[in-house]
Amino acid sequence: MYNKSKTKYMQNLVALYSLEIGAAILFWLVFVVVETAVLQFLNWGNFQQCLRASFWANLASGLVIGIAFTMIPRFGLPGLIIGCLISIVIEGFILNQLKKNAKSLNWIAAILANLISFIILVLPVFLFSRG
Repeated sequence: MYNKSKTKYMQNLVALYSLEIGAAILFWLVFVVVETAVLQFLNWGNFQQCLRASFWANLASGLVIGIAFTMIPRFGLPGLIIGCLISIVIEGFILNQLKKNAKSLNWIAAILANLISFIILVLPVFLFSRG
C-alpha cells in the first residue's frame, strides 16, 4: 500500500537537508572570502596564493568544525571558543605547510583570520540562534 504522508515526509526531509547543506556551503564560502581578505591585509602573498591558502585551510578546518558544530549547542559559548581554537590550530598547520618560511606570519594570520571570522560570522549566528 502506498503511503502518501510518509512520501511527503521524506520529500520534506530531503528538502530540509538540501537547504542545510546549501547554507553550510555558502557560509563556508563567506569564510574563505573573509579569511582571504585577512591574508591579503597581512601581505601573506598575492591574491591567488591567499585565496588558495584560505580555500585549503577552511576546507580542512570546516570539515572538522562542521562535525564539532553539531555538539557546540550543548556546550554553549565554551564550545564555540573550543571550535575557534581548533580552527586556529588546523589552519595554522595548513598555512605552515603552504608557506614554510613564514611560521610566525602563518600563526598570526591563522589567529587573526579565525578571530575575525568567528566574531563577524559565527558569534552573531550563535547569539541569534540562542534567543
